[in-house]
Amino acid sequence: MEQAIRRLWIVILALCGLIAFGTLAFHLAEGLNPFDSLYLTITVLSTVGFGDIVPETASGRMIYMMLVLVGIGIFGYAVSSIASLMAERSVFKLARGFLFLGGEEKLRDHVIVVGWNQVSKFVCDEMRVNGQKVVLIVEDDERGREASRAGYDALVGSPLEEGTFKAARIDSARAVVLTEDDPSKNLMTVLRVRGLSKEVKIIVVCSDDLMRSLFYRAGADRVINLANVSGRILASFVFEPLVAEVIEDLSEARIGLDARQLTFRAGRSYTVGELRSRGLKGIIFMVMRGEKKHYYPGESFALEPGDIIVLAGLKDHLDHDEKLLEGL
Repeated sequence: MEQAIRRLWIVILALCGLIAFGTLAFHLAEGLNPFDSLYLTITVLSTVGFGDIVPETASGRMIYMMLVLVGIGIFGYAVSSIASLMAERSVFKLARGFLFLGGEEKLRDHVIVVGWNQVSKFVCDEMRVNGQKVVLIVEDDERGREASRAGYDALVGSPLEEGTFKAARIDSARAVVLTEDDPSKNLMTVLRVRGLSKEVKIIVVCSDDLMRSLFYRAGADRVINLANVSGRILASFVFEPLVAEVIEDLSEARIGLDARQLTFRAGRSYTVGELRSRGLKGIIFMVMRGEKKHYYPGESFALEPGDIIVLAGLKDHLDHDEKLLEGL
């Protein structure tokens, strides 16, 4: 996208130079006032040609022919380029933000999702439900338009190019999720991303167990085999369907059951029993303290500032609990 915008600026500058040249040349050759000279130049370049003002001198006609031969192509290319960018609503919005509104300053703590397919659609929908800002990277205009129609910011560019991730503000992103089907391309993308940022979290979808170790060596933080996860859920529907239904419900946050990860930021320690007495509604499924995991802690377990909590329960209850913990 950076290259397309750079070419567009060059064309626009060339067009402005032609307009300035034509205005000055008609003013000197035809003796027209500056406004009429500008008007004649614009009608020539846009091929409108009303005929109300026409060059009468040989010099004026030479200028007219030169503008027709040189300027119409540049004018048409500039107009079509602008129309193409504006048709890509989200691409244009990002470009507009980067160039004119300082949008790069507002694009922080976002998630970059590479690819537009069934997996990335569910990823983006879940991110949106949970209030996360998503920027998509796609490789062709059609997928960019489709993602834009779905309401997501889409950046058209190769995930193997440094400029694509710089435009998506990799330096201030929270995570990068790779959902493409080609494991070799995902592997090269991991190397590209890790070369640009040592801190950003990289999550890769991969169905090839042989590639798993390579992704981790390249710098991925998590490698998810969707076939394993979905296969276990499918098997559970056969012999323990209620368990499978609970797992499926927990996997999406729109309605029903949900699971949420929160950081305990209170000013002092609180036992689970104290939190219950203050109105905690969800179930504390796990507490992560340092590298140690404490599953289903009892009422006397003391939560310390900095602990990471995994809460499970109804979505409305977890919304309440999140506000409760923030107020401690």
